[in-house]
Amino acid sequence: MLGNRSILGLLRGGIPALLFLGLFTLATFILARPVENFMRDVAMSSISPYEKEKGEIDDIVIVTITEDTLKAFPYRSPLDRAFLAEVIDKLSAAGPKVIGIDILFDQESEAEKDAALREAIETSVTERDVPVVIVTASAKDGLTQAQLEFLRNFAPHAERGLANLRRDPFDGVVRGRFVGQAAETEDGETQWRPGLAAAMALITGKGVPEGESPLIYYRQDGAQPYAFRSYPAHTVKVLPAEWFKDKYVFIGADLPIEDRHATPFIARNGVSEGRLPGVAIHAQALEQFLRGETLWNADPIALTLILAVFCAAAAWLCWLPLAILAKPLIVAGILGLYWVAAGVAFSRFSVALPVAAPSAIIAGVSFLTAFMAWKRDSDQRRFIESAFGKYVSPAVVQNIVRQPDSLKLGGEERVVTCVFTDLEGFTSFSEKLPPEQTAIILNDYLDRMCDIFVAHGATIDKVIGDAVVGFFGAPASQDNDAHMAVQLALAVDEFSEDYRAGQAKRGVELGITRVGIHRGKAIVGNFGGERFFDYTAIGDTVNTAARLEGANKYVSTRLCVSSAVALNATKCTFRPTGTIYLKGKQDGIDTFEPIDLARADAEWLREYGEAFELMRNCDANALQAFETLKCKYPDDRLIAFHHERLSNAQEGANIVLGEK
Repeated sequence: MLGNRSILGLLRGGIPALLFLGLFTLATFILARPVENFMRDVAMSSISPYEKEKGEIDDIVIVTITEDTLKAFPYRSPLDRAFLAEVIDKLSAAGPKVIGIDILFDQESEAEKDAALREAIETSVTERDVPVVIVTASAKDGLTQAQLEFLRNFAPHAERGLANLRRDPFDGVVRGRFVGQAAETEDGETQWRPGLAAAMALITGKGVPEGESPLIYYRQDGAQPYAFRSYPAHTVKVLPAEWFKDKYVFIGADLPIEDRHATPFIARNGVSEGRLPGVAIHAQALEQFLRGETLWNADPIALTLILAVFCAAAAWLCWLPLAILAKPLIVAGILGLYWVAAGVAFSRFSVALPVAAPSAIIAGVSFLTAFMAWKRDSDQRRFIESAFGKYVSPAVVQNIVRQPDSLKLGGEERVVTCVFTDLEGFTSFSEKLPPEQTAIILNDYLDRMCDIFVAHGATIDKVIGDAVVGFFGAPASQDNDAHMAVQLALAVDEFSEDYRAGQAKRGVELGITRVGIHRGKAIVGNFGGERFFDYTAIGDTVNTAARLEGANKYVSTRLCVSSAVALNATKCTFRPTGTIYLKGKQDGIDTFEPIDLARADAEWLREYGEAFELMRNCDANALQAFETLKCKYPDDRLIAFHHERLSNAQEGANIVLGEK
């Protein structure tokens, strides 16, 4: 029945749950983009398979325009083209495979210097057979028609490559590989033009893949971008020609502020170290083209299947009736497994699995399933509590909720502290009142008594007439069971005396409530038959507690606990009652009366203790000591009891009970 209720509840909540999950997934993939970018950047700069030793990449050389280079000229921009012509002439004479110039020639400078640069480029291409690629742009990049015209006519034998870098629209970090795009020609038509790196690869016969994909960043020394061989432009004239022979040579700016772009290395190295010159990013792209390497984004279908498997595993485990703290650990383990899988896919197979959005989705599915499982268990718990709560002790109900299999016949040996209470003279009292009034008083009394038992953590064994029986230490173990039992006895005593006083004002004379407590081994479990059984404790410990409750009547106390209880309730205060010999038992039980310190007089306790020791030791002065105490404390019934014993020539603290 409970299973059917759970299934129906799941079906009722299934459609809203699926709608929520769909919206959550869509929102996650949108909102997780910044986090995903950051995690991808960390992976690219830390665990990618593209780590190279310094100097390992020796086919790409960068000639840089530095601040020291610009100091030699009267103006910074445009770069002195006569100087640049000398650099190109020196480089082309060395026999490189191609020269790529990452400097935009979109306007005139000094006519003689412009001519010198054009001649150097033309000589390199037509006479020395060294291709030259110069960057270009389009009107979309903000160039005027005059600038576009100058670009088209400058050094016509040089190839053109777009200077574009593929920046992420969210944060401007260069993450994409730019291959090329359609650009407008002189006659107004559109024509596909490669990027600078792609043009340099194509012109030397290297293939260039189509479509967009992530840009591979080669690194060295852990999280540092690979440092390509680089020489300041003003030193080229004195460098050996063989340093440039058969190399892919870039010429571009490496200035502290100008033409620097954010790369994935900012995730590990910060903004200052993670921003690279544009020419260095083109060099990274060219190396990727030359090696034919590609970082693959995960196929959407494969990603969906992988995500479905992880979500199904998380949902199944969260649906199980596990401890509430176990489920977050399980989800953390599943997320960790996915992260490891993503890391292996990236570092070993160059496949980039998204991490942030799938992690949020797995966590969301887990939370939703765990919530539905909690609701299922909560409904089941409420059903059990409602069905059994008025017939079984709340502690037993809680145990059934935690362990439904405990609803079977059988018992186990446990150390328990048993508590018996009894309302003195209720049988004769009930004969004097109408049945309806008797029932009202008794039910009110028992209801409050049971509340006190539950409030103090006791398991209510049974209610027999006006007596309430309970125990500590089962079904769940309780480390301080003896202390709890004594505190319960004191609370019962305080309540019962107040209740008696209240009834007395209404003309109803109730007897005192007596409590007996003993601690020891007992068999605890479900006893009875298949049709009806009771969760109870049986054994000598239970019988002894019941008989100690009865001993109160004999020794004139309301509370009586055994030494087994007193020795384990070290934080409680007691006064000794005597060594009671129950009928049928050869050994006596040292018994004590719990004392409420809030109402106790330290002088009274001290005097009683001294008198009791005299009595225990059979000292002749014991009678006089109790005589004095009786006069000083005439309402103390235990003092009166011992005084009477001593007056009747009884010695010592041994008390033999003739009744059960």
